[in-house]
Amino acid sequence: MSLRTLFLLMYLPLSCAAQGIPAVFEQWIAFQKKNAADMHVTFKQERSTPVLKEPVRTEGRFWKMLDGRFRLELGTPPTNVVLYDREKLLIKEGKDSSWETVDPDDKRAKVWMKIIGNEQADEKALTDNFSVKVTDEGPKHATITLVPRPLLLKKHLKQVDMQIEPGGLRMYLLRIIQGDGGVLTMTFDPRKVVTGDVSRLFRP
Repeated sequence: MSLRTLFLLMYLPLSCAAQGIPAVFEQWIAFQKKNAADMHVTFKQERSTPVLKEPVRTEGRFWKMLDGRFRLELGTPPTNVVLYDREKLLIKEGKDSSWETVDPDDKRAKVWMKIIGNEQADEKALTDNFSVKVTDEGPKHATITLVPRPLLLKKHLKQVDMQIEPGGLRMYLLRIIQGDGGVLTMTFDPRKVVTGDVSRLFRP
């Protein structure tokens, strides 16, 4: 699964209206918007497929600024990076790969800008594309399961599970079950508010 697909799935629910989805999820999305800030979050990722003997584990980091800038890294030290400095989108996919500047008209750039850059989102996208339900709920966590509706999406994606903090900010876990049997699981640390000079983050 590419960085673009991964991030699209991570942040699609945060970009769409909450109409027609479970109340606990609706409240969580609203709380995210109300408490928006320059933020940084670290996460651990585990990827397994039917052809891998052992899961592949890596670490990641994500920064998002209220002015639209963002940076996503996978690996320690980073091997895959995507960054946007409000003027250009740069992508590095692989340890030995060169930085690629993506044209604003490129469909990849449009996906990043819409999902991460807070451009206008389709308010029906979530419920049109997914059946959304609560599969587990307690005082400190709730698990939201998204099952794709379109046949083309079902071919590549079986299910997405999100474990969130009811009435809070945190996403504890994201699990993506792919159509080929592969599973991508991400566990997130609490997000941190970013202060100070962060200009270095948005340079290749």
